[in-house]
Amino acid sequence: MVRAALDQILQARLGIGGAPLFPSPESPAAPIMRHLADKWLRKAEKLAGLEPQRVSRWHAYRRGFATSRKHLPDVDVAAAGGWKSLHALKTSSQEADPETMLDVILAGGELREAR
Repeated sequence: MVRAALDQILQARLGIGGAPLFPSPESPAAPIMRHLADKWLRKAEKLAGLEPQRVSRWHAYRRGFATSRKHLPDVDVAAAGGWKSLHALKTSSQEADPETMLDVILAGGELREAR
C-alpha cells in the first residue's frame, strides 16, 4: 500500500523521474547512505524524547508497527508495511503482548464439564 502510494506520487510528478526518494545531501542523484539514515533516526529519537534503539534500530519500529496492528487483517498489515510474505510478518515482526494475551484468555468463555 505504501509502495503503491509512492509509485502513484512518482507517476503524478514526472519531474522526479529516476531521482532517489531520499537523495544524498552531497549528491542529489544518489540515495542517502544507511549510516546517514541511522544518524537521522538517532536525532529524531532524541528530539522525540524516545529511548534509542541500539541493537535493532529500524527493526524495533517496524516490529512496533506490526504488533500494534495485530487486531487488523494480516494481509493488510503486511501490504501496508511492505512485508513480502505473511510468514515474515508473523515470525519476525509481530510479538505477543500482555494485553492481547489477556484478551485471548478472557475471550475463551466459561469452561464446563463435558456431559
